Amino acid sequence: MKNAILIAIAIPWLLLTVQTGYAGGEKGSLGVGLRVGLTQLEADIPKPQLSPLFYGHVKFNPIDFLSLGCEFGYATLKDKERTTEKFQTSIMPFEADLTFNFLPLSKVNPYVQIGGGGVYWNATTVDKSGVRKTIQKDGKLQEGVDSFVKTGGGLEFVLNRDRNLTLSVGGTFRYSLSDALDQIYSGDENDQVIDFYGGLTYYFKTSTRGDRDSDGVPDELDLDNMRIEDPDGYCDHDGKPEPGPDERFSEVMDASADTANQGTDTNPPIVIHNPVRKAEEGADVTIDVEVWEDREIRIVSILYRTLGDENWRVRSMRTFSGRKYTGVIPGSYVKPPGVEYCCVAVDEAVSGVGYSGLPKRPNIIKVIPNPKQWRVMAATAAVLGWGSAAYLIMRKQKE
Repeated sequence: MKNAILIAIAIPWLLLTVQTGYAGGEKGSLGVGLRVGLTQLEADIPKPQLSPLFYGHVKFNPIDFLSLGCEFGYATLKDKERTTEKFQTSIMPFEADLTFNFLPLSKVNPYVQIGGGGVYWNATTVDKSGVRKTIQKDGKLQEGVDSFVKTGGGLEFVLNRDRNLTLSVGGTFRYSLSDALDQIYSGDENDQVIDFYGGLTYYFKTSTRGDRDSDGVPDELDLDNMRIEDPDGYCDHDGKPEPGPDERFSEVMDASADTANQGTDTNPPIVIHNPVRKAEEGADVTIDVEVWEDREIRIVSILYRTLGDENWRVRSMRTFSGRKYTGVIPGSYVKPPGVEYCCVAVDEAVSGVGYSGLPKRPNIIKVIPNPKQWRVMAATAAVLGWGSAAYLIMRKQKE
């Protein structure tokens, strides 16, 4: 029974890994992390005690809406009622899981988790002399390996600009396939474990097909695909690290001071823009730029097109505060596999064009397909998993 459950979990996990790995055309991100929190046993004991838990986990994201993971943890389950002998069951779960992400491109991402696996447990007591010993029943030590199925969820917060460090807060419900963790073999329901946690996850950058240095610029557009682009907003479309933008500002301002005395302007505006690398299919994409120039700006625009289209569309950007401009790429053009776009600025002297991206070397947005279907799957997992957990927690056992 236990082996069958583990195999039932492992086979879809492996198949999904293979399928998404090849279908996505690229490798996903790999994350490792640590979680700490509080846990308690929901079983036949009347007053379970909160105890600390520690979990390490590894996550692989083959696609943005789905993560495959495994967890290894340690926790102790205690009972407040047993005063003559201090009861404690130590558990060490080892599990695989699927995590469905609702808003993978947002800074705050709600998620739901389902999975299961094995658990090693060991029941002990402390006698009046203070000696801890393993409980024995019918001459056998009360320890063993059993199975868990689990569901859970929470919120993941992006902590830095590179999006490779996140904070997660959430909870997990585990249903044991035995009634041995509390050492009380009465009632008509197996033991359950609830926990609440917080933790950090660090995601390592992995190379992708067509982007050797994983800087978001495809190799065919990358002027230096052996070095990662420095994401400072200045010429980030070409994949080549450049000095600046501060050094570039100094050069332009010095040159502008020289030409101002002659009544000419030969320096184009400087466009600072952090490229958008991913977007959901059908969603509007907001583009923000900052334009530096010592003259009046005549126009700032976005040029965009769906990958594969021949014609560029143009849309003006608006300013609401000095040098900052905002524009939108309509969702009707945000289609798989992606969108090309450029940001351009022209000053009143028409001294040249400032840009982030050029028609022959544009910024590329990778478009994630079928976001609605993934959210339906996540919502279904949440309803089934959390609904079952709520029923089991609130249900009164029969003696």
